[in-house]
Amino acid sequence: MQKTCANVWCKQPFEITEGDLEFYERVSPVFNGKKEPIPPPTLCPECRQQLRLSFRNERKLYHRTCDLTGKPMLSIYAPDMPYKVYDRDAWWGDRWDALAYGRAYDFSRTLRQQLKELYAEVPHVALYNTNIENSSYTNYALNQKNCYLVFGAGDDEDCLYGKFVVYCKDCVDCLSVYSSELCYEGVASEQCYGCRFFVNCRNCRNCTMIEDCLGCTDCIGCFGLRAKQYCIFNQSYSAEEYGRLSREFSSLSHASIGRLQKKLSELKASLPHPHANIYASENCTGDGVYNSKNCFNAFDCKKCEDCKYIYFSPKTLCTQDCAFCAPDGDRYCYSVCSTVDLESSMACFYVWYGSDVYYSLECHHNNDIFGCVALKNKRYCILNKQYTKDEYETLVAKIIASMRANGEWGEYLPASLSPFAYNETIAQEYCPLTQESAERGGWRWRNDVEEAPKTGKNISAHKLPEDISNVSDDMLNQPIECEATGRPFQIVKQEMDFYRKMQLPLPHFHPDERHRQRLMRRNPYKLWKRNCAKCKKGIETTYAPERPEIVYCENCYLQEVY
Repeated sequence: MQKTCANVWCKQPFEITEGDLEFYERVSPVFNGKKEPIPPPTLCPECRQQLRLSFRNERKLYHRTCDLTGKPMLSIYAPDMPYKVYDRDAWWGDRWDALAYGRAYDFSRTLRQQLKELYAEVPHVALYNTNIENSSYTNYALNQKNCYLVFGAGDDEDCLYGKFVVYCKDCVDCLSVYSSELCYEGVASEQCYGCRFFVNCRNCRNCTMIEDCLGCTDCIGCFGLRAKQYCIFNQSYSAEEYGRLSREFSSLSHASIGRLQKKLSELKASLPHPHANIYASENCTGDGVYNSKNCFNAFDCKKCEDCKYIYFSPKTLCTQDCAFCAPDGDRYCYSVCSTVDLESSMACFYVWYGSDVYYSLECHHNNDIFGCVALKNKRYCILNKQYTKDEYETLVAKIIASMRANGEWGEYLPASLSPFAYNETIAQEYCPLTQESAERGGWRWRNDVEEAPKTGKNISAHKLPEDISNVSDDMLNQPIECEATGRPFQIVKQEMDFYRKMQLPLPHFHPDERHRQRLMRRNPYKLWKRNCAKCKKGIETTYAPERPEIVYCENCYLQEVY
């Protein structure tokens, strides 16, 4: 089935396969003994993902006051936004009850109108954190100790400036890095130790400026190596030769980093690239896929099966259109975002642990709820109002009929329901828009002016010492002006100690700019059709056809590197 995206600025054609139709039929819910079929989506996969991401503010933090306790706190909600916001302990405490905000369903109005009004009244948690120690400046974070400005992370210690950093220790400036230690500027890699500037690497140790390397040790400026040691720009050396030649790069300066990047880029241009980073998986397409089966358009996924259009979603089963369900995946879900261990649910945002949850936000440990906000440990609720099981099923069936008539049923939550401006959310990272385009799509836009410290002692980044050995602790009190944006930032003591240990220069860019640059180092979360440069076989890859890289299919690439 061919369809055209309903977004007026998109209008791209997309396909609904027989497999998709079978999936919608399989996950369609039953109320009062009658199945309520989920219709095919009206938006293309990219626009559906964009809409889900526009609800997730990961890294934009504000100072404001808890509306229950009066204590100062950090929050993802700006202080001028008209929401009740509680700090984590107050929100999870028993001093308030979300059922107190319940109301009867009004069939003269749409669900989205009533849900928006409910969302405006119910208290919201300031940050999405669980079990953190000395890690206040984190969000979407679980089990963090001594971490700072780390987002979407789990089970980390002593990590700074990262996103999707999981099971890591002493890692700084990393993106999608797992089970690694003492690493810097890593992207889409796992099980690495003592590495600096690495992308798409696994099981590497003591390496600098490497890409697409597996099981390598003591390598510099290398690409596409497997189980190698003592290599510089893909050339092998003896241990003695490597020790002598590598001294030039033991303590890095920005000049030496630039030289390494330039030579590695030249090397990469002459070598084949794998069409995808898929490991120990069967019948999968996407990138960053591990130990999975029958997953299509899957990105940053591990131990998944029978899924499609999933992103950062480990341990997920028979689910489509799902983003961010770590650490425990979803099952038989459709069109969900920031959910954990959810089953048989649809159109939810930030819902943890439960089943049969529909059109709900920020609800945890619930079953059988519809159109609810901020409920905990409840069942058979609609718009936060309690019902019996029979009342619930009868009323939900009527609501779905009304939603089907006005085109709401089967669609995700509307853009107007997101409490955040588009440019506060990660939608702007993956699907950047101008203010005009965002507002035309139904989102808000926020034009904050950052208050820069006016100490009179700001130092331009290009005036920083090249060698970390020449940097004193006085720099901890001196704002640095970002080389790209002019935004001021400061070095914290934990960060300074790491740079000294790893023999790295002070950064020249604001943490947000460094994050933006890391995002550019990995390919887009999108697949294109092109042909293998060697055997001409058709492939699906994250390398767009117009890109200059030499791209091989899996078989040809494995023959090349082994």
